[in-house]
Formats: sequence, C-alpha cells, structure tokens
Amino acid sequence: MPSLRTPLIVSAAVLVAALAALAGLQAVNHRKVHESLCSAKGVTCTPGAGWLAIEARIDPAVLPPGLLAQPLQVQARTALVRNDCEAHWQAAFGARIEIGPVDLGKHFKSQGACVDLFRQAVRGRLLQAQLSCQGRDVAARLDPATLHWGEDLAVKLQAEVASDAQATCAALWREPPGDGSAGLPAVQRLALDLRWGLPFEEAGKLFATPAAPAAQESGAGGWLRRGLALMSTAQDLQVTLPDGRATLRFASAPGQGSPPASPQLTLTLGAEGSALKWLPEEIKGSVTAARPLSLRWNLDHETGRVFVNDRPIERQVARPRPPGPNTIGADECQGPAPTTALHFVEAADSGEAVDPAQLQALLRTLDEANAGPGAIVSVFVHGWQHSAARGDSYVCDFARLMSSVEMMEAQAARSSGRPARKVLGVYVGWPGNPYGLDIANGTTFWNRLHAADRLGAEGSVLRRLISSLAQRVAARAGDARADRRSVLIVTGHSMGARAVFHAVRHGLMQPVPGSGSGSPSAPAARHPDLVLLVNPAFSADLYRDIHEQEAQCRPIGVRLLSFSSKADRVTREIYPAGQTVTFDRSAPKAAPFPEHIYTAANFGEFVTHQLRLTPLQGEPPRPDGEQSILRGFQRVPAGSGELYRDNPVTVFRRPASGTPRAGDAWYRMQLERVGTKAGHCPDSLSKVIEVDARIVPDHGTIFTPAFMEYVVRTLNRAALAG
Repeated sequence: MPSLRTPLIVSAAVLVAALAALAGLQAVNHRKVHESLCSAKGVTCTPGAGWLAIEARIDPAVLPPGLLAQPLQVQARTALVRNDCEAHWQAAFGARIEIGPVDLGKHFKSQGACVDLFRQAVRGRLLQAQLSCQGRDVAARLDPATLHWGEDLAVKLQAEVASDAQATCAALWREPPGDGSAGLPAVQRLALDLRWGLPFEEAGKLFATPAAPAAQESGAGGWLRRGLALMSTAQDLQVTLPDGRATLRFASAPGQGSPPASPQLTLTLGAEGSALKWLPEEIKGSVTAARPLSLRWNLDHETGRVFVNDRPIERQVARPRPPGPNTIGADECQGPAPTTALHFVEAADSGEAVDPAQLQALLRTLDEANAGPGAIVSVFVHGWQHSAARGDSYVCDFARLMSSVEMMEAQAARSSGRPARKVLGVYVGWPGNPYGLDIANGTTFWNRLHAADRLGAEGSVLRRLISSLAQRVAARAGDARADRRSVLIVTGHSMGARAVFHAVRHGLMQPVPGSGSGSPSAPAARHPDLVLLVNPAFSADLYRDIHEQEAQCRPIGVRLLSFSSKADRVTREIYPAGQTVTFDRSAPKAAPFPEHIYTAANFGEFVTHQLRLTPLQGEPPRPDGEQSILRGFQRVPAGSGELYRDNPVTVFRRPASGTPRAGDAWYRMQLERVGTKAGHCPDSLSKVIEVDARIVPDHGTIFTPAFMEYVVRTLNRAALAG
C-alpha cells in the first residue's frame, strides 16, 4: 500500500502557507485601514482593539464646533471574510465600519450608520434617523439612506414628515400669504436622489488642497468649483403635498473647450396641483403642470447667455447715461417726479468706468459748488438685480430722496440767511442685473458677488470716485459752521454695500483725527463723512478686524453704520445657503465656518444696537406710504430741533395747517444698545444695527418713509458733529 505521509505533509505545508499568506494579507489590510482611518483629521483611535477591529472616536473637522452633541464612536471590522452592512458574506480588502449614534442637538438624530469600505468602492446606509423641527421630538422619519460609490457616487434619501409636525415645519419655509390664508400646505414626503460622476478612486481630487490659487476666479470657488469641473452631476428633489407635487432637478457638466469654459449648470422646476400656487410670484407664469421651467447657463456666465426653456436670453448691452446732471422725469418714474437731477457714474463688469466722462463731469460740478457755498454729496451704490437703466425703481427712489434733501437744504439756508449748498446725488450703476429677464438674473448670485468685489477693488471707478470726492469735500471743509461745510455720504445696498465696504476698507483701520495716534489731518482728506451699509452682503470674516479694533477703543477712520432688517431673508437665508456650499476649509487662510456663511451685519457677536419703532398714535407708516421727508422743514414742531436728533427720532403727522405740534407725534424710532456689546468705547465710529421689520420690511424695500426719515436725521446729526 502506498504511503500517505508525503501527500499529507505537502497538503499541510500548502495549508500552512495559505494560512500564512492569508494572515499576511489580513495584517496588510488591517494596517492599511488603520493608517487611513486613524490618520484622518479629527479621528482618535483606541489602542488594543484587536487585530480584526479598530475602535475610534471622531470629532469631524468639517463640521462647525459644537454642532455634534457628542463625538462619533466608530468600530471598523477588518476581517477579509466578513458580513457587509446588508448581512451578506463577502471576501474583500477593506472594512465594515459601524458608526454609533449621531446627535446634532435638537435638529438631527440617528441610531448610527454602517459603511462598507472596499479598495475601489464604498457603500453606506444611515440607520433609524429623524429630523426635528422647532424642538419637536419627531418631525420627519428618514427611510434608510443609501450611498453607493464605485464608478460614480449615488445617494438616495427619503423622508416621511410626521402629520403633527407638518404645519410647524411649513412655517419655517415661508411666511403665510398676506391675505390671511393658511401658510404653506403640509409636506408629506421628500425624496432626494443624487448622482455624481466621480470614481471613488479619484475622490482625492475633490478634497485636495490646491497647490496654488486658481488663475480663474469664480464666485462659487473652492471645493464646489473643483467638483463641478471634475464631473457631471445630477440632483433630483421631489416634494409630495396632499394634493400636489413639486420636482427640482439641478444638474451640471464640466466646461468644454481649450481652455475649458466654466461648468454648465441646468435647473429644472416642475409643479402640479396645489404646488403651483405656492411658487414665487416671479416664476409662477413660467411653470405649468405640463411644462416645467428649465434654466441653463455657465457658472461664470462668460458666454453672456442664459437659456430659459431653451430660449436664449442674451446679456444686455450697456447704454450709459449722459455725463453731467440727468433729469429723472415722470416718463421714467411712477408717482411724483423727482425735482433734483442725478449724476451717474457707471461701471463695467471689470469695475472700470463705462464712460470716464461721467466722473469728470461730476467732479467739475463739485468744483464749481465748492467755489461757492459748497455741496452736500450723496453717493448711492445699488445691489443685485438693479442697474442704472431707465425705469429702475432705485433710480427713482434715490432721486426723490435727493429732492427732499435739496428742499430741506433750501429751507435751512433761508432760515439762517445763507446761500444754499449744492445737492449732488450720485448714482453708481453696475451690471447687477445683466440680463433682460428676472429669471435669468436669478442665476447670477455667485457671479455678481465677484462683480461687486471688482467694483470695490483697487483701481476701480468706485474707489476713484470716493477718493476724488472726499479730497474735494475735505478741501472745502474749512468753515467751522456745520451747516456751511461740504459733506460726503456714501451708501451701499446689498452687493452694492459689499462693493462700498471693499472700496473704503483700506482706510478703516487708519487712526481717526484727534484720536491721539497718527497724523490728525491725513485721514480726513481721503474718507467720506459717513458710510451707510444697508442689508450688506459680505461675510463676517471681512469685518473681524474692524470689530476687534473698535472693541479695543481704537476708532476706525470712517463713521460706519451697518443696517440689517430682521425680516431680510436674502442675507439671513439665501446668502448663508450660498456660502455654505462654497465653504472650503482647505483654502488658504480659510475663515471659521460661521464667519464665512453669515453676513457681518447678521453675525450676533458684531451686532451693537437695535433700531426699534414704537407707534405713538395710530398705525405705523406703510412701507410704500407717503414720504414725510418730502415736507421739508414742515415736519417737526417749530423751534424743536428734532430735525437734528438721531436718537430718538420722532416723526409727526401732517397738521391741517402750519407746523406740527407736540400732540401730532406719530411714531418714534429708538436706537438701543445690545447688552454690553456697545457703549464702553465713547469714540466708536462703527455701529452694527438690527432694524425693526416695520422700518425695513425685507431685503430690497429700503426707501421706506420710516427708514428714509431715520437716514436723513442721521445725516443731519453727522453734519452737526463735524
């Protein structure tokens, strides 16, 4: 009989070798997973968990500090033969990673997640998750969310909104209609489907730190721009209502050509049933149950074309106003025609002057005024969705404001027996609405942010304008009497305030005349007397240095007032949403997340005052009501001095005849300090003011009777302060 010893020895040797190889592969796999997991930022691994498992704690660096109620507990199973997250046996390199409960305070909770990590793919599943709304324990239960990332990334998420939380959550989306009817209908179900065409093995390209700043600027820079340039994407959202449905699709494709154009974006909005009536007014007419609204454009708008339902909308050709004073007639403005002409200074997308003769004509007019009684110069820079074109509502509103200032100056001059100063209203126009259709302009948010930055940059026409005006006004400021000096006020709204802030920021950190440091005369020769920023659209990180300098009782070089309406959804909701998706922690000198996404005027740490309105008799004025400032000096009791008081500001009703009396007081606006954040530095020149919604009711309605009254009193007071 043949001996079995040799084959057994060979089989044993092969088995031992196989086991040794398997053990070696297991050790390599465990080490690779350990190195990848434990070297990640924010991950702390626990030693001694075993050779088939890794235990770790995660404090994600990408999340704002304090957002997680507790660190994430993680266990990685590195066995080469293991159960995956769906309880199927498999043999593969990688690991099954189990994440413990996730708690984001009162907004989101989950029993955890499971992730299957392979060498060239990853799959994940979120377990028993729920969203909370205004403190409710359960607002929406999430079906198991899934993630599959191999050749591309696919994510599916569905949520069922609890019936007892539907109305509460709906109220957060939008205010109820003004007719007193109910708010948004209850959302019953949400479904989100995402697909990104980036292979898992190329994920590092998305999160890699750029070796050098990108040569091509983009308002949506950072990781978002890198992602859109790398891959095609599609994001589909479906919202189910009791008797309707809405769908939203956002897709992108990398730019084509050499050099490549910016990524091409497509937005498609569909609605049927009750969802149609809840669409914003500006797009209601463009969506029907049978026809969705489709928008297609390039991120940087370099083509100058947006497709709306496949119809090309071309960028408007600039038609600048003539140099010199421009009369704004009744054919251009609805309502009373302004009596004061405006000077226009218009900028191209680059920030350079469209017509340099406009600025030269303005400066000649100011020189002529300074040769006589002097001038009151008021500069206004509009924001997004506006321009200097004929019929723009801000042109008309600003011209009417200048008419009232001219009326008040004429009456003040007569009362004091002096010549009236020249009132110069300067409207700075730039392509805030580059297309001739509002829907097309809605695609330009990030692009217009960068246009506003160029408008305020060094060498721009806005900087030259402010510097030239300030030098001439300062040269004429020799008269000690406040009502005889030339003065310069610069106001910016929204993205226009962003441009103004960039334009004057270089001088804000310089010492103030008389503050005991630096030359007492140099700063006064270069800066406006007063800068007003209304609902400004720039991030808090840009304001940090100014806030800290003023907090140390070292006044900045300009009187700077920033106003933010409590009802401004654009800077309180849209701007943070846009900034959130562009946040790039890997960027050089990246700001903290909260300071990147919130505007400076809405950043709680920076708010110094609140402007409140208190009715004294009857109802407060309507935002579109009659402007009381148009009554000139017949607005306050004779001899009261109210026109030169900015805190409080008391507004009086028009009497049947003569001047108002004390009993005609209508409403009062009071500026109140916020806690201990203001007042400890008596020479502070900056204020960040949260404004009552009855004074400024939203983002764009700024020329209201109450706010214009407050602004005019502030200007009067600033003139007296010298």
